[in-house]
Amino acid sequence: MSASLSAIATRPPFEEVYGEFLPRITGFLRAKLGNPGDAEDVAATVFARAFQAYPRFELRGNTPAAWLFRIARNAALDHCRRTVRRQRAENAISEIRLQSSDDPIRLAERRHEYRVLRCAIARLPQRQREVLALRLKDGLSFTAVGDRLGCSEDAAKMLYHRGVRSLRPLLNDWIAA
Repeated sequence: MSASLSAIATRPPFEEVYGEFLPRITGFLRAKLGNPGDAEDVAATVFARAFQAYPRFELRGNTPAAWLFRIARNAALDHCRRTVRRQRAENAISEIRLQSSDDPIRLAERRHEYRVLRCAIARLPQRQREVLALRLKDGLSFTAVGDRLGCSEDAAKMLYHRGVRSLRPLLNDWIAA
């Protein structure tokens, strides 16, 4: 019997791994993120990723602890990056709106429009959201966007235009309402 077959044979069922490590991973994420709600959300992501990868996982030690904590660390970093980007964008837009309008009614309308736009963008696939953010918020060229996302310039253009095209009906539905 090869080493990989013996590792697969001794690998515990995922349900046992989940039951044993959920409290430890959640505690680790609480310490990393500082927010219990975020920690639970990210822990769910960690175990979803682990469940998907578990058939390929090879048990090298007594437990899959190092593997799970590596997934948790990466998921926490991803969460922090998304949170920082979102906060930066929200702050920048809030500053622009406050500077451009002293009328409280117009300010409330703009905030509502911004929320509608954010909700529409949130419904797009992740890659399209990333391309829109890099193009519109960061002002990057399609070449730079492609480099950042690990795809070609043409693929970045395609993702951008699909995202814009997907936003139109979502926003038209809001305008018609």
